[in-house]
Amino acid sequence: MNHFTNTNVRWNTWSPENVIFKSNALVKKVLPSEHILSWTSKSNRDQKMCEMTGCKAIQQSPYGGQPYTYYTKENYKGIMVQLKDVKDDFPSANIDFIDWTERKDSVGNMKGHLDILVYLNAFHQPWEYVKCPQTGNWVRKSIGKTAPLSEGYRMSYGGQGDAHSLDFDEFHELVQITEMIRDFLVDVVIPTKNGELIEEDLLVA
Repeated sequence: MNHFTNTNVRWNTWSPENVIFKSNALVKKVLPSEHILSWTSKSNRDQKMCEMTGCKAIQQSPYGGQPYTYYTKENYKGIMVQLKDVKDDFPSANIDFIDWTERKDSVGNMKGHLDILVYLNAFHQPWEYVKCPQTGNWVRKSIGKTAPLSEGYRMSYGGQGDAHSLDFDEFHELVQITEMIRDFLVDVVIPTKNGELIEEDLLVA
């Protein structure tokens, strides 16, 4: 099934098909191949996405001692998700919202491209550094109570600059998609990591 179709997102700029996760062992268990891509760096990711979306190759030249193809980005659109801290109790994610397609407002004025990084981080339980009496090393120690799964996640965004300005509908959509990714962490990623979901559950979820 497509985990991103039956949601409360009011899709407009992006669509469920645009959601792409960076490949890892856990992601391969819970998502079909069309939502997974392997990349080694942001430039490597962008190059692969340009190839996948049919962008025009404009130049090939050496880069780091290897041949490198440069592409226009006229078809490049994606919601690029990279999970973080997968081994922790509460994994988090970086989400890069990208749209390099031609964008116009209601009267035909050109709108700028979008390349906006959102951080979806876990704040379920505060912690502090304490000195381990056995080793003398400073280690993290959780303190206080643990917040409910959904409540403990918070988002922030940056890196867009005034050249990547959102209109209000696009901003609402970005927030809704980020909430959708949070729900995916809560409903799919964490239960799978904890052995509470198996492949049959994912197929009928």
